[in-house]
Amino acid sequence: MSIAKLFVKVFGEDIFEQINSTNKEQPEEEDDEATCSALQAPPKPAKLEEMNLPDQMVIVRNWLDERLNVIESNSIHAVKTQRTDMVNRLGPEQTICDIDFTSTVRISADRLSLRSQGSFNTIKANVCVYGGRWMYEVLLHTKGVMQIGWCSNKCTFNENSGVGDTKWSYGYDGSKQQIWHISTSKYGDKWQIGDIITVIIDVDNESIEYFRNGISMGVAFDKLERGPSISFFPAVSLGYNQGLQINFGNMPFKYPVDRFMPLQAKPIVRLQKADLLLGYLVNLSTVLAHNAKCKKKENLEGKISTKKTVYVVFATLLTEKLAQVLFDPYVIEDKLLPHIINLCTMANEIEKDTAIQPGSSESTLGALFSILWNFLENEEVKFVMRKLMNILLSIYTHTHTGLDYQKQNRAISTLTCMCTHTQTRKTYLEYKFFKKHCLALLMYIRPPEYKYMQQLVPDSIAWTEGIGGPKQKYLTQIDKITKATESIYNAQKNFLILLINNTDGDELVPSSRKIFVSKLRRYVMDLSMEQRPFHSFFLMQSSIMHPIESTVALSFICILIDTTRTLFEREMSSAQDEIKLDYFFDGTFEYQHFDRVGGVLSHLRKVHRNDITTRLGTERARVLLDDDRTMMRVGELVDPGLFLTSTNLNNIAIVGTQGQNATFTHFFNPRLNPMPDATPGNSNTESSLSELFDICILYYYSIGHKYIVKISSVRDEIAALNDILRETKYYREDVERKLKMLEDHASVCMNDNHCNIVSDLKQKFSQRENVFAKRSIELARKQAWYRAIALGKQRRLTIVWLLEKTLRTLNAISQLGPLFSFVPEVYINILPILLDTVMDFSHHDLITQFEITDAECAVNTSAEFLGIHSADPRIILASCKDSLLQALGTLTCHKAGVRALERSTKKSQNALVKSLLRPYENRAWGQSNWLLLRFWLGDGYAYRDSRQPSIWQGGNHPVQIGLCRSRAKNETHTGLLHHIAPANPSKHFQKLIGQKLSEDEPFATAFLNSVLSQLNWAFSEFILLLQEIQNTAHRQENAVFEPKQLKICSMCFELTVSLMRCLEMIITVAPEIFQEPTRANSDLILNRVCQLISQVLSRVTVPPGCFQFIVDMCSSDLNSVAHFPIITAALGILLALLRSEVDTDRNPQKVTRITRALLTDPSFQFANLEFALGEIRTPILQQAEIPRGNFDPQTRAHIDPLTNDVRVPVPSTSSKRIRADPPIIKFSLSDYPTHVTTAEIDEVRRLIEMLRLKQSLLSDITLPSEDSLCPICCAKPITVIFTPCKHQSCSNCIMQHLMNSKVCFYCKTLIKTIETNEGTVIYNNDEYTAAPTFYEI
Repeated sequence: MSIAKLFVKVFGEDIFEQINSTNKEQPEEEDDEATCSALQAPPKPAKLEEMNLPDQMVIVRNWLDERLNVIESNSIHAVKTQRTDMVNRLGPEQTICDIDFTSTVRISADRLSLRSQGSFNTIKANVCVYGGRWMYEVLLHTKGVMQIGWCSNKCTFNENSGVGDTKWSYGYDGSKQQIWHISTSKYGDKWQIGDIITVIIDVDNESIEYFRNGISMGVAFDKLERGPSISFFPAVSLGYNQGLQINFGNMPFKYPVDRFMPLQAKPIVRLQKADLLLGYLVNLSTVLAHNAKCKKKENLEGKISTKKTVYVVFATLLTEKLAQVLFDPYVIEDKLLPHIINLCTMANEIEKDTAIQPGSSESTLGALFSILWNFLENEEVKFVMRKLMNILLSIYTHTHTGLDYQKQNRAISTLTCMCTHTQTRKTYLEYKFFKKHCLALLMYIRPPEYKYMQQLVPDSIAWTEGIGGPKQKYLTQIDKITKATESIYNAQKNFLILLINNTDGDELVPSSRKIFVSKLRRYVMDLSMEQRPFHSFFLMQSSIMHPIESTVALSFICILIDTTRTLFEREMSSAQDEIKLDYFFDGTFEYQHFDRVGGVLSHLRKVHRNDITTRLGTERARVLLDDDRTMMRVGELVDPGLFLTSTNLNNIAIVGTQGQNATFTHFFNPRLNPMPDATPGNSNTESSLSELFDICILYYYSIGHKYIVKISSVRDEIAALNDILRETKYYREDVERKLKMLEDHASVCMNDNHCNIVSDLKQKFSQRENVFAKRSIELARKQAWYRAIALGKQRRLTIVWLLEKTLRTLNAISQLGPLFSFVPEVYINILPILLDTVMDFSHHDLITQFEITDAECAVNTSAEFLGIHSADPRIILASCKDSLLQALGTLTCHKAGVRALERSTKKSQNALVKSLLRPYENRAWGQSNWLLLRFWLGDGYAYRDSRQPSIWQGGNHPVQIGLCRSRAKNETHTGLLHHIAPANPSKHFQKLIGQKLSEDEPFATAFLNSVLSQLNWAFSEFILLLQEIQNTAHRQENAVFEPKQLKICSMCFELTVSLMRCLEMIITVAPEIFQEPTRANSDLILNRVCQLISQVLSRVTVPPGCFQFIVDMCSSDLNSVAHFPIITAALGILLALLRSEVDTDRNPQKVTRITRALLTDPSFQFANLEFALGEIRTPILQQAEIPRGNFDPQTRAHIDPLTNDVRVPVPSTSSKRIRADPPIIKFSLSDYPTHVTTAEIDEVRRLIEMLRLKQSLLSDITLPSEDSLCPICCAKPITVIFTPCKHQSCSNCIMQHLMNSKVCFYCKTLIKTIETNEGTVIYNNDEYTAAPTFYEI
């Protein structure tokens, strides 16, 4: 058989035709000559038809060798010329970074990619130059502090000096836009991630120049330090966690500079050979792809067809020669990749109406990959594939021009075609995509450069509420950004769906989906280690190498959620909405270091063994328990601290399970079982998609949400600038109006000096406006990308879907009873994060209330779930309990959230109210109290805004009330106590709270006593800290206080005010608790309230003491400590207690029990109430002077009613006392018209008048003698006797004492009964047991 036709198809020539023509031209010999010849004639050349197949293949091999030898001979001159041009270079042939393994720099296997783990590391190349023109390129992986350039062989570097910091080195830092050579100067552009910086040096002309993405930034250095034996090395210095990739000529330059040489010689011969061989191999692949019969036809006799054998031999010959030149990265990028890209764009067809996807087995590209996988070693093909991926990733991450994402689209399309080939796809999933965030980077769309954003959104189009501008044009440009990225987003999503293929598994190998899910879970677990102890140590041993950028993480998780939703709709459209509940406790999902809401997994399996057996069956339950018995904590084996002291972390052995999967994830994981590899076969659709959704939850909770907080901080800053611009405009117009009035009414014309002052004022206002307007415009440009892509409408909807499906899953498993304890903690902890995103952070304009119609269903479901589970006993973990409160806080910060809570079922509402009204002990009561106040804010006395008015504001203009800032800007939760939100009072929940407290007297008593106890503690701690600060300030001039002390002081003050507001709400919604004397503990609670409020007012009003001193300090750390919040809260409590008397009792004839309790309290003074009005008219009396009857209203203390200066005479004693200075900052409710109405001020006046009148009615009350006073409080008379010890006190003191102890104050004898002076028993101890007598013993 002749292979001539097959040879022509592959090699494009017909060498066998030449053989036939040679045979024909040879003349035939005479017979007689043949017979007469003494020598035997040479054999005739065989005809082509007579040659067997091996002989023909020998001819092909010889011909191919000859072609390759011709290439070598033709390239000799070019190679010699290249060597001549590189004569000024010293060093080995291969140029790499010269670094040893003691350095704190992570370096790739090819020694070209660097990532610094130290403060400032410097790395040089292993070659130098002493003449000529040279260049190298740097691809930036980060955009931080790096100095790139050249250094001489005389340079020495350390952690404080890098390239450019010495006499013999020269560096450029694009993050600071500076060049360095001993000193520094401004130079160049600000670089970005993905930029390619070209560094060239002309040693002969003594100049160094830098290029950014092929554009020259000018000559940086024009005079180099020269001298004998001085040569120049390429060098870079990297700050902490900074990374880059260097190309010394190891690969083709992206932006070559004419007449400048690479530091590594171009492989001329290998390139020409590879080009020839790859061309032949592509031809062979085309023949195989188009010749279906060659692949499908089978020989009836069981023999392999000759044609197929020929193709196999051709492939063997070509791959044998190609293997000698293919494993050079330069060859792969310059020759192999262009062929692949070309094959990706070809339209391959078997039939006219059937298109074949490039990369499939029927396509040319698929045939090419099949040849490589079949005829090269697996490790060799993996090396080639990794290099191809690195090149495509570099192309994708390289800085693009404007909104032109053509290169990125081509890179994704090429990868899609390559991954259509099954073996290639699985190799990438197994070895590449989940290392160093490769897949995440491919899913990230990088924003345009800032210069382009200036052109896209110029100053005339930029819009915010503060600067105004054409809003519609601004939104049009945002739509332009969205449309420009639609194509690449669709390509990314299709590529991700391709990777999750579930049809390519068999009995020997797993499907792509199985590999994808397994590797993705491991990758997410590695990322989540950043939230755990030792995470820095872990990253040095992990495959991810370094933390992922928050921008990349958000982009990846959003497209992953979107893809998961699409797969659910395609493959499980008719199935249940929630994921299968058994996966949480049957061992299907592995959560490693994440706990369950009910505690540790092994403990839960033991406790709920019967429930698991009922659900899963006896056999499966036994297997799970057996697995738990074989697992132990790492801490029981070895102390992890020992490993942190090791000098070489790479030599640490892993204790426990060994093998390929043993990593430091398992070392720090409390459970030692490794994550199993994917098993052969296709995945179950339900379990695989459920696990994919579960991984989305883990990823979003661990790292995916962090960038959203930064996005919202831009919105908050814009809102703050809007307020400043509005304020500036208001003051400017006010000053201009007053000046105009002055000019119009001045009797004398204004002179030049006045005109200059006016002009200067206008200029100052204009400068202020320009500064803040410029910043607003910059933020508006940044926010344009956020609105369009980073957190646009599409991503918001994906997060809403994630929230809805999470809640449906939680609601479903909640129905399983005790098995709800097996829910992973992340499912609860993610709720406040998702709710914050949906209800707040995904809105880009800060307004009072947001529209959430697209998430109404999710919000309603959240309200129902959070209400029912707000105090669920199955939830044990403190972090989960805190997350439930955080999520409820997010709901109550929004009107839509409060209305959703009001629409929830009665069961949910009652459970929420009961959980919030539990006693403030042994739990996060501060956050529960904050939640109660969310239902009250807006209805309390002078309680319309959670932000107190500024001391300096004075009510001159309205305060802008914005939406809640529910997260700190440092990506951490700060707790509900730091939330700020507009008022959304709920009459509905106020009514429910009142009903609960009124109907359940013991429950109400326990709750109120806990509130009063915590209030007493918080205020006492606050006053103690104030006294310490005051004493320190008096002892030392310019005293410096610890920030921690000031922070604690501020926190105690805020807790005091919040508890007082809670008390105000309780008194308002459930007044019968205090008004009805028939209730068991009414008198006790009433007296405690009156005592606390009187104490608070006496401490913060007059005479001025430590509180006034702190207010006058005007410390920024104590800006929340002011008169307004605490005085208005105290007044609110008093008005709530005396509401009926203030409103209706105009001419009182008797003193009620509430009024009597207040007026007879030793700490009560009218001056404390008058202080709130700024008009003190009543004397401040000492304890012995306080009248209990026959009150004389004409008596006055030494107080100036106009200035609030208190002139208390100082007794002449030998002891030195600190005398209070007159107050600097005066207080009056009338100074805050934006927070206090005139009607509310009048209520205070009526309260004082009513109390004065009732004070005059106390004439029948006389001051008791000291002997008749209670020895405990020294304020009230003795009214009760204890038995059997016969000690005495007032009823209030002993009843309060009995809440904590049952023994006597004095003798510690167990109390049996308490009797009044009249003999009435008011307390009987049922647990009393008399001590045995002597005779009984």
